Amino acid sequence: MKKIFQISLLLCMIMPAMAQNRKVDLKENLPFNDVLAMAKKENKLIFLDFGSLTCTPCMYLKKIIFTVDSVADFINERFVSVDYNVGAEKKRLSDVYGVDSEPVLLILDQKGKLMHRMVGKCEGDELLKRFKQGIDTANNLATQEKKYAAGERDPAFLLAYLETLRIARYTDKMNALVKSVLSGPLEQLKEKPFWELFVKYNDDPVSREMLYVFDNKEEFYKLFGKSIVQNKIDRHFSAKASFYIFGHKPPSKDSSFYKMLNYLRKTDYEKASEWLAYLTPAEYKFTKWESMAKAIDNAISFNILKGKQREMYMKMMAEQILWYSDNKTALPYALRWIDALMPELKSPDVIKSVADTRKRIQKKLETKTPVTAPAGNNKSRS
Repeated sequence: MKKIFQISLLLCMIMPAMAQNRKVDLKENLPFNDVLAMAKKENKLIFLDFGSLTCTPCMYLKKIIFTVDSVADFINERFVSVDYNVGAEKKRLSDVYGVDSEPVLLILDQKGKLMHRMVGKCEGDELLKRFKQGIDTANNLATQEKKYAAGERDPAFLLAYLETLRIARYTDKMNALVKSVLSGPLEQLKEKPFWELFVKYNDDPVSREMLYVFDNKEEFYKLFGKSIVQNKIDRHFSAKASFYIFGHKPPSKDSSFYKMLNYLRKTDYEKASEWLAYLTPAEYKFTKWESMAKAIDNAISFNILKGKQREMYMKMMAEQILWYSDNKTALPYALRWIDALMPELKSPDVIKSVADTRKRIQKKLETKTPVTAPAGNNKSRS
């Protein structure tokens, strides 16, 4: 009896998996005129999938999502579907429809006019939701763009439109719209629709909206909850601080950098010291390496960051000096941080990584700096 039960249980587990065997009927790289003719003949809309055979998100959609029965059935019933992954027609259509990344999924009408655009991978339920919006002629991208152009400005509509632009990855349009909507009185942020729009789409920590919320955070705590407001502030200030210290360009050349740095130096916000531990050294990155090293050294000495966060800070700052600088006065600081850090480490992988960093710093210190001839003395010899 026990054996029969086990076999029955196994069959119950296997059969649903075996039932998921249908897939989206994707033709490949067809001439677009043929696609239009097929759509008209079968009285269907057109679904174009732009990707490549080396694109991981593209292959995830094709192998995992497009093989879900509910997804395959919905698309096959309503669309002539074509995968453009290589060739001249892919390039031509990419130019026509502004495809500059992958995967990009487009819904077109029978005349080839764009109805809806979706960019990036997602799960089956989300994909079905996006396709259903795409065929909804009262709510798809094309319709929302017409409504906005006609003057529709209801906050609920704007939120829906912004989400459509986000999924379409029309980033410039989205940012311009957010800027336009939030350009009114700052007090409107206290109204829920504008607050929701700000929370979801404004990611600039030194925008006038963000600083207004920061300056009036106690009032916003009462309106929308302390954890929600703090999460909004913390997420974007932390991200921007990391961007400046780990970026590949001098932060000092970005006017927003000083706006953020000076603002945080005046606030008593609890995480400001943590962000300043990254921003203060970032001021000197690529310009004054020894000053950067001294600023990092001060953050470590003052014990601004604690525990694992301090450990990670010392490791990453040493790596920053190593990767980007040959300065013989800055490198000894990095070596000292590594030596102080080593006894505290527990993970073998981290110990190995830090030991390698130490070896490479030491090698840079031992390498003689090449002498460069003064400018103007490079006379050719006959």
